[in-house]
Amino acid sequence: MKRWSAIVGALVAAACSHGPPPDFAPDPGLVAQIREIRMATNAQACPGETFGATYTAVLNDGALVSFETRYDRKHPPRLHVSFLERTSDEATPLEGGAWAADPDALTSAVTGFRLTASLKAKPSITTSAALTPDYGCLPHTFGFRGAGAGAGGPQVTVRVGILRSPFYDRLLVVGVEVEDAPPFYVFADANTVPPSDWVIIEARGARGARGADGETGTRGAPGAAGCPGGTGGPGGYGGNGGPGGYGGRGGQILVDARTPGGEAGPGGAGGKAGAGGVGGESTNPSNNTACPNGVAGRAGRAGLHGADGQDGQQGGRPQILTVPGRDVWGTRVPPALQELLNYRPRR
Repeated sequence: MKRWSAIVGALVAAACSHGPPPDFAPDPGLVAQIREIRMATNAQACPGETFGATYTAVLNDGALVSFETRYDRKHPPRLHVSFLERTSDEATPLEGGAWAADPDALTSAVTGFRLTASLKAKPSITTSAALTPDYGCLPHTFGFRGAGAGAGGPQVTVRVGILRSPFYDRLLVVGVEVEDAPPFYVFADANTVPPSDWVIIEARGARGARGADGETGTRGAPGAAGCPGGTGGPGGYGGNGGPGGYGGRGGQILVDARTPGGEAGPGGAGGKAGAGGVGGESTNPSNNTACPNGVAGRAGRAGLHGADGQDGQQGGRPQILTVPGRDVWGTRVPPALQELLNYRPRR
């Protein structure tokens, strides 16, 4: 039954799809008339963002035919974007002719976003475009926590330099390295960012552990037998909850940044109250109502909630080190960053 359901679901999805069928192809007579393809898109793109593009065929007589993004089975378009082979080393082609820029800013730092579109039926007909990187969408506030309850914040190394690229004469490059993880990089136009507090890094200690719950109080002793039966003993008090753990100490960052300690751990819940003892049984053999069983003892008091732990201590003051330019980026320099470091503008 599951297999048939999957097949039916696939058929329904295919029926609802607006894309052309796999064997949809352009008219050979129209292909023979195409002398050029034009691609129109944005002038700039930000790493990680999606941007659109339109495509137009120029015929031998100068007429223009657009590559459509929609498909109508009853009225199929003359040209469709599926007829194009679209490639790029810095972006991923999406359905409908759009593109997704590579989120790694290093990928396009030197080359920009280079796009190519070719007619599958006639690969010699091709067009290309290049977009300038725009770093306005990149985040520049980051937060990191210690691993494990009460653990100290991680050590974060931030490397900052002003470089030059084919698109920016003063390119601010910020490398962020957390413990032993590979570094990642954030870019910005150094002529437009504020002079301070642009990059904010927080290395916070982990939250403290939750305190242990209090133990349940003991059950009260049963009442003694008699006429009437004795009252059951009171239940024991529930145990108090344990105190919450201390928050972890703030981390260390090698740049001006925030290093708060972790939040305090919450206290444990108080123990449940012990139940009162059962009443003593009546010893009256005739079950005379004047000689009832004893009443149950009262329940004990629930334990108190444990005290919350203390917030972790503030981490050490950030260390700011000035080093020679050749040493700024450390020993783990990815090839794309090395290419940027080696860039020299043509005279």
